[in-house]
Amino acid sequence: MVLLDANVLIYYLDETSDSHVLAIDLLQRLIDDDEQPVTSHHIIEEVLFILSRIDSGIDLTRVVDKISKLPNLILAEPSPSIDFAMRYTQLSKKLKVGINDALILQLVLDAGITKIFTFDNKLQKDAQTLNIEQVTR
Repeated sequence: MVLLDANVLIYYLDETSDSHVLAIDLLQRLIDDDEQPVTSHHIIEEVLFILSRIDSGIDLTRVVDKISKLPNLILAEPSPSIDFAMRYTQLSKKLKVGINDALILQLVLDAGITKIFTFDNKLQKDAQTLNIEQVTR
């Protein structure tokens, strides 16, 4: 399983982005390699927030529809227990990372996701600290 970070989805959606072609190529490679793409409602919310800040008139329903067309995409969600919040806040403190990155990393750990696909260099470095494999160019 490979977690798709928000920036990957944004580059996939934004045809004007300098990283659009690379994101498409790497996503296609994951599909060709039969990797299971995973994201979460939290990550999708982040994508929608960022895209609506860039373009206040964007059709967010259309954005979600396009995300839903990624082959075999599934959502991984945290347990519905407050313990999840405790674990990611502790991870944030331990790794000295932002709370959003800690939430994503904790989700990866809890869901048994083995890889992460992100263009965020800091998140990549923090994932390596936890022995989470990277999707590389």
